[in-house]
Amino acid sequence: MARDRSGEPTLVQRRILLLLAAGFTVQTITKLVFLSERAVHDHIASLKQATGAKNQFSLGAEAAKRGWLEGEDSPPDRR
Repeated sequence: MARDRSGEPTLVQRRILLLLAAGFTVQTITKLVFLSERAVHDHIASLKQATGAKNQFSLGAEAAKRGWLEGEDSPPDRR
């Protein structure tokens, strides 16, 4: 999946990361970002490869370390 030149995740990838960090399943994320399950998995795989993360948990830790989970684009409330 495409990434911007600065090494930061794309807007879609950032949204996926935020939703994963908030505890949403891939199936729910697909509905919230209007992508297929395959596309969401491809974005996650791309992010894992870019960060060297071995699984989604370590991807979340790496995203937090890089500051990718901070900012104005927060996930919807889970209630």
